[in-house]
Amino acid sequence: MDRLRRSLRFLRVRVPATAMAVFAVSLAVAAVLAYELLLQDGRRDIDIVIAREQERFALSMSELLADAQEDLPGASDDEALRAAVTRYLQLNPATPSYWAIVTFADGHQQAAANGPPELEPLFHAGALPQGRLNVRETIPTEAGDVRTATVPILLGGDRVGTLQIVAPLAPVRAEAMEAAGLVAAAAGVSLLLGGILLAATLWRSLAPLGQLAATARNTNLRSLDARVDEPDGDDEVGLLAREFNTMLARLAAASDQQREFMASIGHELRTPITIARGHLEVLESVGAGDRALTSETVAILQDELRRMGRLVEDLMAIARSGMDDFARRRPVELVHWFEELELRLSGTPSGRQVRIQPPPPVTLQADPDRLAQAVLNLVSNAEVHTPPGTDIRVEAGLRPRHVVVAVHDDGPGIPEEIRDQVFAPFVRAGEAPSSTGLGLSVVKAVVDAHDGEVVLDTGAHGTRIELLLPWQPAADETELLEDRPREATAPSVPAQPPSTTAPVQTLVPDTSAAAAEQRAPRAPTSDTLRLPREADDTLPTLRVRRPD
Repeated sequence: MDRLRRSLRFLRVRVPATAMAVFAVSLAVAAVLAYELLLQDGRRDIDIVIAREQERFALSMSELLADAQEDLPGASDDEALRAAVTRYLQLNPATPSYWAIVTFADGHQQAAANGPPELEPLFHAGALPQGRLNVRETIPTEAGDVRTATVPILLGGDRVGTLQIVAPLAPVRAEAMEAAGLVAAAAGVSLLLGGILLAATLWRSLAPLGQLAATARNTNLRSLDARVDEPDGDDEVGLLAREFNTMLARLAAASDQQREFMASIGHELRTPITIARGHLEVLESVGAGDRALTSETVAILQDELRRMGRLVEDLMAIARSGMDDFARRRPVELVHWFEELELRLSGTPSGRQVRIQPPPPVTLQADPDRLAQAVLNLVSNAEVHTPPGTDIRVEAGLRPRHVVVAVHDDGPGIPEEIRDQVFAPFVRAGEAPSSTGLGLSVVKAVVDAHDGEVVLDTGAHGTRIELLLPWQPAADETELLEDRPREATAPSVPAQPPSTTAPVQTLVPDTSAAAAEQRAPRAPTSDTLRLPREADDTLPTLRVRRPD
């Protein structure tokens, strides 16, 4: 029993066994139904024979009775009737399937010779029941069930006897049982052959699953190069094998990307730590008496610490981008948010000019802090990777179902060889020492968390990055779509030359015709890269434990 139970754990055994059991029950029910139908058909044939025999007796007796009265002049009606019955039984002998028996008023019985062998002993013993008058019914006897019908014989209005037609049901049951047995035998052979064919087909079809289980059992993060054989067919097993191999390929790519990512993190952290350690060693060897060297070392250490702080902050943002609370959306008035963004940009230590276009007065569902983080990263990226004096603009516009926040610069554009990977971590355009290579990755993570989309348009004309954020316009905001693009009315303020003491960033609302032309929608070029919302192969996933 335990061995059978262990065997039934396997699908290739359990499915054929279950199917054969179901088929066996179905075929058994079919055989029983066939037996009952054949039995009913035999009874119907017997009833037809009984009715035909009664009709023939009635038609024949009129003629035979007249003949008997001619042959026996002066005989009584009873004697003539007995002679006619005797003549009828001689002309219509019994068969093994039914028997005609005439019982006279005095109880005397006459029957044809050679009746059904199973009924003759009962007849001679007087144990054969007659049944009710004018009723066809099945009566149990010592020789088995019989089908009988008894009708009265009337002569001159007087009842002179009865006619009983009786047929045994045993032959009918035997024929029905034989036919049902043949059906059951044929069904059993079909069941056996079908079960063998099903088991063989299922065994062959499920064979890849065993290999798949063995491969999954032996696969670990250090070895993701194993693959399963893919069947030639397009059935579910073949699809599962192909998807399993695809999953292993994705896991291998993610594992390689994670190793590269960790190696890049180690490299990025090692550089500022090495620089800081070197300067501390120099300071330690020289001593703290050299105030100029001390001040220079402190400045370098602060710069490297700021760089490590930005790196850790960006890494935390990327790591938390997959969490539900990464972007906490709430209603954000775009005009007020742009005012706060202008204040944040005015506090950055840069002398670059940033032009701000007043946004349309709409409200969207967004996380204002995360959205500001993304825009500040874009501005910082433009400052780092463009020559001094390059114009940088921040603007907003409306499209059906989207609010577009864009950062545009007139720099040389992103190099063509890194455009496809520019939003991946630690991808840099150039060797700017202040760049962590994570700014655009954070931008992509923030926009994905808002169910938005990032559109990159870059080339010799400059670089424009648009953040498409979902927007459901209110009833009083739909008319703004008909008035876009929105013109600013504030006068232009000329850019101030950089100061040699405390650099301050100048924020200027740009309303010039040239700026409006530059802000006008540009037809997509071959350098336009539209990033999907979910790109698993772009950003790695880091699991960071929340502090208690």
